[in-house]
Amino acid sequence: MKGAIEADAFVNAARELLNQNDPVGAERILSPVLHQFKADAPVQHLMGQIKKAEGQLAEAERYFRAAIAHDLTSGQYYSELGLVLQARGAYEEAIRVFRAASALNANFLMVRVNIVRCLMALGDLAEAEREARAYISLAPGPESWTLLGTVQRAQERHQDALATAETALKFGPNLRGLRFNYATALEKVGRNSEALEVFDKLARQELDTPELALHYARALYLEGRKKEAETIAEAGVQQWPQVGALHGALARMRWLRGEGENCAALTEAAIRQRPNDLALRLACADALHRGGHNTKALGVLDEAVRMAPDAPALLTAMGVVLDELDRPLDGLKVLRRAAELAPSRSARRNLLSTLLRAGHPEEALRSANELLAEQPHEQYLIACATTAMRMLGHADYRLWCDYDRLIRTYEIPPPQGSFTTQAFNAGLAVLLRNQHKSNAHPLDQYIPNGSQTGRSLLALEEPAIKHFLAAMDGAVRDYLGRLPPESAVAARRTKHCRYGGLWSVRLSDGGYQPNHVHDRGWISSAYYVSIMPAERPKDGRAGWLKFGEPNRPPRGCGPEKYIEPKPGLLVLFPSYFWHGTVPFEGAERLSMAFDVAPG
Repeated sequence: MKGAIEADAFVNAARELLNQNDPVGAERILSPVLHQFKADAPVQHLMGQIKKAEGQLAEAERYFRAAIAHDLTSGQYYSELGLVLQARGAYEEAIRVFRAASALNANFLMVRVNIVRCLMALGDLAEAEREARAYISLAPGPESWTLLGTVQRAQERHQDALATAETALKFGPNLRGLRFNYATALEKVGRNSEALEVFDKLARQELDTPELALHYARALYLEGRKKEAETIAEAGVQQWPQVGALHGALARMRWLRGEGENCAALTEAAIRQRPNDLALRLACADALHRGGHNTKALGVLDEAVRMAPDAPALLTAMGVVLDELDRPLDGLKVLRRAAELAPSRSARRNLLSTLLRAGHPEEALRSANELLAEQPHEQYLIACATTAMRMLGHADYRLWCDYDRLIRTYEIPPPQGSFTTQAFNAGLAVLLRNQHKSNAHPLDQYIPNGSQTGRSLLALEEPAIKHFLAAMDGAVRDYLGRLPPESAVAARRTKHCRYGGLWSVRLSDGGYQPNHVHDRGWISSAYYVSIMPAERPKDGRAGWLKFGEPNRPPRGCGPEKYIEPKPGLLVLFPSYFWHGTVPFEGAERLSMAFDVAPG
């Protein structure tokens, strides 16, 4: 009896230390007596909590499972096991465990939140919405309505998300978090002036979070109040020097103002104050890389890697920068090291482009095919595999990249309600130019001398958008019907298809789209709305659409096909085709694009 009492004292002491945020001390106290409590669910659960606090998730999972094995009725045990599974990325099992916890105790409302988050991580947004609405039915309030809004934003249903944010705000009109969410929802539908008004009121009360500082600065910048935006971003950086997103936004503002490689000066100053903050060094290098200052970015990364030679994120960034500095062999060495330290699908994927540039197409093809066996429709992988085939002179290359048979152009007839295509395009151009003002934030753009709308235009309640999509249907059906039956593209053809996204790109003089693929697409497109070229362009192909050249082209892998853009012309092609534009010369090159997905 005395031994049992002493053991209980150790358990109680361990629980007290854990409550004081000392999991290491708690484990030191509990471990010597744990063998006496093999069948004691609360003690097994306590050790699971300790291991979780120490970040030892596999061990935490083992102890939580032991607790459940000795007490099948505790919803809390199931809930905590679900959290560990969720943190480890085992979302499907986590959902099953969370559902068990909910069945045991319907009052565990956070379990419902976690089910929604797991479903979102799995990409099952329809089921996530159903769960969020069930949560609202059970407990209508700001938390449940805000959760639904999160799902709707992931679905790019921004008008619905705004209505949901308004509903949530009714439960607490003065709650800062709900007011902030409402303002961000306004941003997403292009009502930036109204969003700025809310951000401004919140900031005047107190600039209390880095998220508020970031959104307030961005909203000011979009309204043309650039100096004020920079001032707020600087204040945010000073108050939260560890937040990389603030540093990135400030550096981008300064770069757009013409600061060049000095754009990251304040981030470099913050690094001197926080020399061990590797995330800050990574943010600094990213800002420099984005501005094209790769030599300086490499210097930042080199110093960071000397401090942390086994940090995969730093090594990956360094590998990319080395490749872009035309040092692919050095880049490949660093990327291989990153993949060894943190083996993952993304690490293997990161190697592909540099493998090609470093002259290893056989390895790139083999690795791409292995990855494609897991995700056969990932378009970037297909693009890398076909580039490797091209470099190897592989006989199958033209089956995949038969540009003459797999690219088709269509002259689109006047949509409903328009006498001519020219008249329709004129009205559509006005709508799109407004979208580029409200929906294409300068701080997010990666298109030199150009802009791309930042959210899908499918949700716009505009007749011109609906008429445009209806006008595209005939061409899309014709294209799908003409796909060569032996092509891999045709293998995904189904009875029905849908539009997977809709956006617009606007280029001014000197603007171009870098070469890219549409990774989650199937069939991609370009439709030309307005072309205002220079009278005497220096390049006869200025602004033309080009195919076949990778984003970082290996030697001998230049463009293989060009198409001249003309208003009213639609181009359809497989999403894995590398495509970009020759730099444009003129006042405006305005286009729309969409992806088509099976089913």
